Amino acid sequence: MRIATIILENFRSYKTLTRIPISGLTGIIGKNDAGKSTILEALDIFFEGKVIKIEQSDASKGGDAKNVRIGVVFEDFPAEVILDSNALTTLAAEHLLNEDGQLEIHKIYNCQNQTPRATIFAQAVHPTVVGADEVLQKTQAELRTIVKERGLENNCNQAANPSMRQAIYDSFGELARASRLVPLNDQNGKAVWTSLQSYMPLFALFQSDRPSSDQDPEVQNPMKLAIERALDELEPQLEAITTEVHRRAQETAQRTLDKLRGSYPAIANTLEPKFKKPPWKNIFKLDLEADDGIPLNKRGSGVRRLVLMSFFQAEAEKRRADAQAGQAPQRRVVYAIEEPETSQHPESQEKIIRALRALSEAGDQVILTTHVPALAALIPLESLRFVDRDPASDDVRVRSGSEGENVYEEVAATLGVLPDPLAQQGIKVAVLVEGKTDIDALQSMVQVLLSDGTLAGFDEQYVFWTIGGGDNTLQDWVERRYLDRLNVPQVMIQDSDRTNAALPVAQKKTDWLAAMQAKPNTTAFLTQKRSMDNYFHPDALGRLTGGLVIIPAAVDLDFVKMADELSQHLTQARNNANQNGYSYQPEEHDGTAINGTSKSACKRIICAHIIRNMTPDELRQRSQYQDGAITRDEVLEWINAIQAHL
Repeated sequence: MRIATIILENFRSYKTLTRIPISGLTGIIGKNDAGKSTILEALDIFFEGKVIKIEQSDASKGGDAKNVRIGVVFEDFPAEVILDSNALTTLAAEHLLNEDGQLEIHKIYNCQNQTPRATIFAQAVHPTVVGADEVLQKTQAELRTIVKERGLENNCNQAANPSMRQAIYDSFGELARASRLVPLNDQNGKAVWTSLQSYMPLFALFQSDRPSSDQDPEVQNPMKLAIERALDELEPQLEAITTEVHRRAQETAQRTLDKLRGSYPAIANTLEPKFKKPPWKNIFKLDLEADDGIPLNKRGSGVRRLVLMSFFQAEAEKRRADAQAGQAPQRRVVYAIEEPETSQHPESQEKIIRALRALSEAGDQVILTTHVPALAALIPLESLRFVDRDPASDDVRVRSGSEGENVYEEVAATLGVLPDPLAQQGIKVAVLVEGKTDIDALQSMVQVLLSDGTLAGFDEQYVFWTIGGGDNTLQDWVERRYLDRLNVPQVMIQDSDRTNAALPVAQKKTDWLAAMQAKPNTTAFLTQKRSMDNYFHPDALGRLTGGLVIIPAAVDLDFVKMADELSQHLTQARNNANQNGYSYQPEEHDGTAINGTSKSACKRIICAHIIRNMTPDELRQRSQYQDGAITRDEVLEWINAIQAHL
């Protein structure tokens, strides 16, 4: 399952019922004390985490303290589930889905009590007919009684609760149903709720402000989460161990009771063996120490946060690898991260967002809060949730980036998100591409074409290179608006992302191209190949590595994930360095060495080094394409479009 919506009512500053849509990556932004952290802490309460406990003071001032609501709507749930009696069923068959076909759970607290406890409900389109309206709460024995009373013994399996419930529902003919709260606290409803929890995502809250202790949660949370995920995957084995231990303990208890009954019958009649399932996740503990023996919690907060970010990056890579191997975990993880920029140098903030975006793209969910303009500006527009107050009612409100231009303007103005300064005078053209390596590739291509006179000149001092042709972030939006106001000509180049020559470009890509081409003073392109790194020539790689790294002939150079492909071959070559004398050392445009053979490093190697060292003929071979009977040069078309304004 994954979270689709969070629902808050009468909880702290959220007095009126507020629904907050959640995506794979969700950035909750707003001023200090706007109510951002409240959303994350509400989730920790809902998932019964160890960080936040609900208190009387959590009730909204002026609200209904008896009706403090924290709800979560889930989507992408399993087609079949086991809710009770070890029998498969579906949430639809059990009438547990809301009007949108989602699982919506509400926890309601009476915060007038000194220790508020949750009353749990499913908001569902559920039977309302007397006799069918409380079937889900009935125990197996009670269901059997109803089945017998209604003469349904031959219509169901009396060892399977879902079968009996379905027979009872069917016996009413056309069931009247309505959206209502279905209790999950008592009788069989409690068993249903316990089972539902096993399908819900794991949740981890990382707060920005906390005291440092011997087992700092900032470090322990990833390790605890690792333990919890491992235990979840080992559930069948643990269940078998639990059952066997229960059996043996029960045998011992029974022998003891038999002896007691013989000698002390009065005592024996008051004893009954009870077995408690062990809390496995509380049994295992992990500590981290640096290689110098210093506990990690004694290091600076910035170092601890870097460890946390590294954990996110490692988890994202593992999730992708597992997915490719067909081994995706049964349960997702929701990472709730408060102010990930805490104690970080500004240069690290972009890396933070990259790590978190990678984690969400790998299948888990990331919800973060921030009020730092530089970080908020890197979050995709559709992932933004802007927290402020309604000027008419003064109630807290949460608006999505998808609500349009007015929201973007308010966010940019509230947080002070500004365009990068166009300090250079005389800027003649802005070139917008998807990422930094695309700029590297274009600059490399320009150098190659200048080397044989294909280009008569190209003065980069008049070019404003910016990222924003593909990623739709707040910073991109601000940048484009700013360029529009300055009336600077814009050349936009976006990856087609095609994976095969026979496949068409995705509709959203063609829609983007049409929209950009319709803008005044704008020239827009979609690459013919998959992305910018697909324009490199394999002969240049062989030449630069002395023939020790060769891309296999069977590889589709135009549409493969080229950086991923190169990473495999460079890694193998470097692992065999002692045997073959491999010594390839690629460099950035400024001469800085590009170390490593990771996929991200290989993208930089291709765009900044290999393409730069291609011959003009090699570049022409890779950039030519057919337009009907006409052979065109795609790279030259891009660069001529830029050159036309210089």
